[in-house]
Amino acid sequence: MDFKRLSIAFILSAAVLILWPRLFPPPPTPEPGKPAAVPTAGPASAGTPPAAVTSAAAAKGAQAPGAGKQAVAATVAVPPVTAAEARDVVVSTPLYEARLSNQGGDLVSWTLRKFKDGAGKDLDLVRRTVPFPGRIVRLDPADPFAARAATALYAVTRETKGLDAVVRFHYREATGEGIERTWTFGPGYVVGLRVQREGSTLPVGVVLGPGIGNPSEEDLKTSYTKPGATIVLRHGGSVDRKAKDDLKEPVPAGADLVAAGLEDNYFLTAFLPRGGASALLRPVKIQAGKEEPLLESEVVLSGAGVVDADLFLGPKDLDLLEKLRPGMDKLIDYGWFAILAKPLLWVLKWIQGWVVNWGLAIIGITFLIKVVLFPLTYKQLVSMKKMSSLQPRVETIRAKWSTKLKSDPQARVKMNEEMMNLYKTEGVNPAGGCLPLVLQMPILIAFYQMLAHAIELRHAPFWLWIQDLSAKDPYYVTPILMTATMWIQQQMTPSTGDATQKKILAAMPLVFGFMFKDMPSGLVLYWLVQNVLTIAQQMLLNRYTDLGPVAVPKKA
Repeated sequence: MDFKRLSIAFILSAAVLILWPRLFPPPPTPEPGKPAAVPTAGPASAGTPPAAVTSAAAAKGAQAPGAGKQAVAATVAVPPVTAAEARDVVVSTPLYEARLSNQGGDLVSWTLRKFKDGAGKDLDLVRRTVPFPGRIVRLDPADPFAARAATALYAVTRETKGLDAVVRFHYREATGEGIERTWTFGPGYVVGLRVQREGSTLPVGVVLGPGIGNPSEEDLKTSYTKPGATIVLRHGGSVDRKAKDDLKEPVPAGADLVAAGLEDNYFLTAFLPRGGASALLRPVKIQAGKEEPLLESEVVLSGAGVVDADLFLGPKDLDLLEKLRPGMDKLIDYGWFAILAKPLLWVLKWIQGWVVNWGLAIIGITFLIKVVLFPLTYKQLVSMKKMSSLQPRVETIRAKWSTKLKSDPQARVKMNEEMMNLYKTEGVNPAGGCLPLVLQMPILIAFYQMLAHAIELRHAPFWLWIQDLSAKDPYYVTPILMTATMWIQQQMTPSTGDATQKKILAAMPLVFGFMFKDMPSGLVLYWLVQNVLTIAQQMLLNRYTDLGPVAVPKKA
């Protein structure tokens, strides 16, 4: 019985195995090299990202002709990257404190720890006054996506690499377009900045400015303060400067750049490009309420999809800039007399290292200059005394020709020839008395340029009421003393020339006093000490040297 049942089961199983493939044949196997068809995808749902729909359409268009069923590639959505709320990121070093915002990934504060503003607080190079944007480095909204990214909330990551702090801001939309901004903060005043665009090859730009520092109202009124000028340094050492009032329209700065940025007398914010980025100097009008718009300027650094550059935000210190990049020292504007200003600053710093006080250092360098120019001063006094002794004979010659000056066109020429023969016979150089003053003028101008741009003298105190040698004397004491010493010096100097020249010379102390009243007190101190030393020098020469008699002009 059992054997019978087993035989029936075996026969039925064999029949199933033999007949099943014939009754229900399997689907045909695809030929080698031909892809197997997959079911057609239905319409994209409302929640399907645009990137997924685009991928499906592309796959559909790539079907082999004659396929019985359309094939569509699998889709992958691009996840957006953003932040839930706005927040600040603070990076602190012994030199500065940087504050960045994840709203746009911008630099919103750069506070220098070793420099103070007019209120005695750490100086912030980001202009805080209204209506300035309060963001000194920000994204340029050149196209719709960049405009959205300029105000979007970025995801933030932060890490430490050796002595550097790295902060990354990342923003990406569902379309795949995004921006990543990477800041690298080191121990110095140079910051690495990389801005990269994702999902697009369109240009990307970064804006520096407008405005630099927070000058007080008193600073803005002075003639030697220049806030917000644009500056471009090219390879080879050429420097282009444009005051904010002179920048009327956007000006391309080119691509052959060492630096491009904004400056004032003492501080600099500048891009230092590392790649092929190009810069644009752009004027900006900032509306301040009902008042006239403020004319400012900004610098835009742009590149094809990426901007890679260093960023300098710090003092215009000569030693610091010389080590930073070749030619960076030329960003300190000493004018035509830079060849004198730099050695003067070096000597001044050397003296200050011994006497500590910058005012005493100015007095010391004035004394050294006086010693160097002593031979010329001695020759000046000798020449002027000889000229004074010849004055009666000069007046006789003038009286001789005075009646013929109107009738004879050659009378003045003949009179001057007779006077020059007299000077030649007596061995007197009529220009000898002016030579030391001519040599003093370049030194004076170089001193002015040095004091107007040397960061070492900014807010440097001297004594009593003079607490800033780079600013004017608040009580005008030193300009008054300078005027008085010039008058005393003039009275001690032998008089030469005609009556008109004497009247002009008599007015010079007042003219100089008026010119110097708003000059930096350090410059006035230099000229005052120079006058005092000249008076002392002249007294000693009159007492201990025999330069011959001085003629006293006859009274009319």
